[in-house]
Amino acid sequence: MAIGIDPVENHLALGLSDEAVRDMYRLMVLARRLDDRMWALNRQGRVPFVVSSSGHEAAQVGAALALDPEVDWSVPYYRDVAFMVALGMTPEELFLGLFAKEGDPSSGGRQMPNHWSLPRQRVFSHSSVIGTQFPHAAGIAQELRRTGRPGVVLVTGGEGATSQGDFHEALNYAALHRLGVVFLIQNNQYAISVPAADAVAGSLADRARAYGMEALSIDGNRVLEVYAAVSRAAERARAGEGPTFIEALTYRYYAHTSDDDDRLYRTAEEVEEWRRRDPIAQLRQYLVESRLLTAAEEEAIEQKASESVAAAVAAADLAPDPSDALSLVYARPLRNLQAAEALEAPPAGPEVNLITAVNKALHEILADHPEALVFGEDVADPKGGVFKATVGLSDAYGVERCFNTPLAESLIVGTAIGMAAAGARPIAEIQFADFIHPAFNQIVSEAARLHYRSGGGWSCPLVIRAPYGGGIHGALYHSQSIEGFYAHVPGLKVVVPSTPADAKGLLRAAVEDPDPVLFLEPKKLYRLAKGPLPAGPHRVALGRAALRRTGDHLTIIAYGTMAHYAVEAADLLAAEGIEAEVLDLRTIRPLDWASVEAAVKRTGKVLIVYEDNEFAGFGAEVAAQIGEKAFEWLDAPVRRYAAPDVPAFPYAASLEEQVMPSVDGIVERARDLAEF
Repeated sequence: MAIGIDPVENHLALGLSDEAVRDMYRLMVLARRLDDRMWALNRQGRVPFVVSSSGHEAAQVGAALALDPEVDWSVPYYRDVAFMVALGMTPEELFLGLFAKEGDPSSGGRQMPNHWSLPRQRVFSHSSVIGTQFPHAAGIAQELRRTGRPGVVLVTGGEGATSQGDFHEALNYAALHRLGVVFLIQNNQYAISVPAADAVAGSLADRARAYGMEALSIDGNRVLEVYAAVSRAAERARAGEGPTFIEALTYRYYAHTSDDDDRLYRTAEEVEEWRRRDPIAQLRQYLVESRLLTAAEEEAIEQKASESVAAAVAAADLAPDPSDALSLVYARPLRNLQAAEALEAPPAGPEVNLITAVNKALHEILADHPEALVFGEDVADPKGGVFKATVGLSDAYGVERCFNTPLAESLIVGTAIGMAAAGARPIAEIQFADFIHPAFNQIVSEAARLHYRSGGGWSCPLVIRAPYGGGIHGALYHSQSIEGFYAHVPGLKVVVPSTPADAKGLLRAAVEDPDPVLFLEPKKLYRLAKGPLPAGPHRVALGRAALRRTGDHLTIIAYGTMAHYAVEAADLLAAEGIEAEVLDLRTIRPLDWASVEAAVKRTGKVLIVYEDNEFAGFGAEVAAQIGEKAFEWLDAPVRRYAAPDVPAFPYAASLEEQVMPSVDGIVERARDLAEF
């Protein structure tokens, strides 16, 4: 349905002064001139890549000016040039990004042009991955409401993004919790070359209504209609009436990007038909007919826009090129680690198992950090998680700080990213690590790369907890070891505890870290591993391995369940006169290389044990690092003991025992290596 705003009569009724409408016109003209100059620079070979925005000016300026610049948040997409200019990004800043120059507030040359980030205006960073921004907006809105802060969140995208699962998960979640989100879809009729008729079944607004939210379709080429729709949606959000979906029908005049040839999929006649409905021309006509714009004023606006663009290009072109491609991967990089060369002093405290340590740590973290939240599937009381890790949290701290989510892993991580952006320290639980893969985009493309791609403008203090690994007869989809996938990703920290004390200390350190941390909890050890639990805010620094046992015949390097098994195996080996030291990595990304190297130098023989598949598992990387950096200290080839190439562990106990590394298997391989 259309909102029914007649722009010829209603700018005063909308609370807009004559000067405010003229400002709309100035911004739209400036945005068009910016886009024209970007394309000219591309044709001249001065910039390699341009994203088209001409034709979208009304949808973007109308939406931006409907927001409160003091409190509202935005999550734009790559076509939003006019939107960003209306929010306060300067033409020079825009061209700094286009030229990939130092000083670009989006990324400092790390991100492609038009991938916006403007922390000073609460514009959250957006990537090239389509649709991932919608859960971020929902997460921001949820945290604003939880903390009682004013502000709504406007998230934009093209109609192509509405086919992504993240879009639907976010709409469902925003409607479910009546979050203050305005979803603005700029339907320009094409997702690159695919027309909307071939990609969108039915009406976009009807889709949104099916989730129980207000939804409307408007003329995106009429700036006052857009302003009215977004203003009313923002008013609804501020009043606690929930989200609104707005489809703004518009058109892009040029190709999708400079790498696209739109002549292959649409006609010149079609483009010309839409040009007759040009948003700038429509607003110009309205201003002239309302006697708000003279010919001299129009010429002055055009002249000023051209001068602003020329000055911005000149200034950006002279800015220095970025010089450091290696910085800002982590908000808190690990440096100057001291090698673990002695046993850690045993902690004092009552003996508990690992799952109890996790639960007590979560209780203490939520007590000490009001910004910490726990959420996921089945985590709230009375169930408290399928393994009971979160029992008592929602009863103790309320359902706004420990709550259940829909069964949607990408949504869980995506909303957590948004919450972190708005100041929370989210602890998201994935029920089993085997089910984390739908969230791969959010973890790898968004959370892990956020600090780097935004030039340090945003960090992502997010913890993702997940039970992982075998030993409980969970079969193929409840026994996977996933650490190898994520250890590969710069910007992400990966932690695997093996003792109750470390579970507590590492979890607190992870929550207090400014970087995203994947916290993998070995299911086999939940009730098997027992030990003292230190009192108070116990911390174990991320990136530091622990020497669990000393010995001079060989070193066993392991983590998680295998570290626990390795200590058992070393005790058995000692009875045979073989003294094996055990190095528990604890944090596998970043790797504590100093401790690994020191261990190689001490014993000269290394057995690496892990329960993932041997081929390309994380132990293979440890072996490669040793072979490259510590070869001269080796007295024997580095050995690995891991699972064979089977898809996780089979269900039958007899079959699982055949493929999962065991204490006896470690003893056998360590004995052979010691005798080498």
